[in-house]
Amino acid sequence: MKSRVIVSAVIEKGDLLLFGKKKANVGPYPNSVHLIGGGANLDDELLEDALIREINEEANIKVELVERLGFDEDYEPDKRKELTHYVFLVYRAKYISGEIKPKDDVVELNWYHKKDLNTIPLNKPSIRLFKKMGYLK
Repeated sequence: MKSRVIVSAVIEKGDLLLFGKKKANVGPYPNSVHLIGGGANLDDELLEDALIREINEEANIKVELVERLGFDEDYEPDKRKELTHYVFLVYRAKYISGEIKPKDDVVELNWYHKKDLNTIPLNKPSIRLFKKMGYLK
């Protein structure tokens, strides 16, 4: 089984949080919304550099990284349906500039109010994270 280190961010714009959606029925976590981020190239880049790169590649925006929120892990089939051990390193980021535009493997981007998180299809690691942050019960 392969493993992947994923860097992602809770991107805040006031009380709004940015989420992306991938093509329908494509893993990992098909048909759910995702924090913006992706795989870190550990041999070639620092984690925070990887996150800034991924945010630009997927959402076309600039952010300021505010703090490290923590980590999580899970086993989930990847987009090729191969079971993968994911290690998630999550940061909090503040939106700085740019117009969100889905790029790379993201097909849709939306801002959601923090109070509405219980109404959107979050994936398992995001649910655990937002419960820990106090945004979900």
